[in-house]
Amino acid sequence: MDCDLTDKTALISGSGRGMGRASAEELARNGADVVVNDVDEAVAEETAADVRDLGVDAIGVPADVSDGAEVAAMVETAVDELGPIDILVNNAGVGDSGPFLDGEYDETFELNLDVHLHGALNCTREVVDGMVEQQYGKIINFTSIHTKNGVGMSPAYDVAKYSLLGLTKSLALELGREGIRVNAVAPGWANTRLTEGFSDAVTEQILDNNPLGRFAEPEEVADAVAFLAAPASDYINGHELRVDGGQVPIDSWRLDSR
Repeated sequence: MDCDLTDKTALISGSGRGMGRASAEELARNGADVVVNDVDEAVAEETAADVRDLGVDAIGVPADVSDGAEVAAMVETAVDELGPIDILVNNAGVGDSGPFLDGEYDETFELNLDVHLHGALNCTREVVDGMVEQQYGKIINFTSIHTKNGVGMSPAYDVAKYSLLGLTKSLALELGREGIRVNAVAPGWANTRLTEGFSDAVTEQILDNNPLGRFAEPEEVADAVAFLAAPASDYINGHELRVDGGQVPIDSWRLDSR
C-alpha cells in the first residue's frame, strides 16, 4: 500500500495537541513536511520541533481558524516557507456545548459553527486555489461520532459536525475533477483532554456501549488520517471513515453528568 508522502506539505489545524498532534507526527513519519497550527503559539512551536525530530521540515504557525484574516496570513507563511499545501486536515475544534433547553443558543451555536464549520471553510478557501492549479490535493475534515446519530445534550456540537459532513460531501462532488479528494475522519471517544474530564459514570457508560471496551488512542485516529492523505486512497472521495470501535448510541447521555 502506497503511503509515501515525500515531497508533500500538510497543514493541520489544531495540531498542537491530541489527535491533531498525532496526525502531524504520523504524516511526518510518512515523509510529509508539516505546518502545525494552534491558537497557542508556544504549543505550535513545541509540537513543530518534535515533528522536525522525525526528519522532515515543520513550522509552527499560530492562528485562530475562525478568523479569516489570521488563516490567510497562516497559509501565506506556510507557502512561503514550505511550498504549496498538498494536504489540508481540518482538525481544530472545541468541545463546548450544552443542552438546548439551557437557552444559551447564540453563544454555543456561534462558537461551534465558527470553529468547526467556518474554520474548515476558511482553511479550505485559502488552499484550494493552489490545489486546483496543481490538480492535486487531499482535504480531510474531522467530523465526529456525533454524525452517526447525534449525541444528546450537545446540539450545537452536533449541528456543527453534521454541517462539516455536508461540506465534505458537497466539496467532494465539486472538486473531484480538479484532482482533489475530500473526505472525513469521524473519531469516536479517544484518550484526549476532553475524555480525561469525564466522570467515572460517564466513562463506564461509554465503554459499556463499545464492542472494543476502550477509548481510541490518538495514534489510531492518526492512522486513518494518514491513509486518506496517502496515494493509497486516491479513489476514495466523499467518504466518512469512522474510527469509533463500533460504538453504539448512549441512551441516557448527559453532558452535565461529567
